[in-house]
Amino acid sequence: MVKIDFEFDSQYGVFRDALHLPEDHGLSDAEIQALKQQRFDNWLAIVNPVESPPEPGV
Repeated sequence: MVKIDFEFDSQYGVFRDALHLPEDHGLSDAEIQALKQQRFDNWLAIVNPVESPPEPGV
């Protein structure tokens, strides 16, 4: 297993996480960066949920 630690600074503080991948994962650097960004985006959606606009007539 390969452990890739990473962190992002945000207005809500520092987000820290790690990816645990098999030695032979075959992912490119761009794909790994996309996984990191996806984890960060998911966390942001939890700490700062975007409310949906009210439905017309409700």
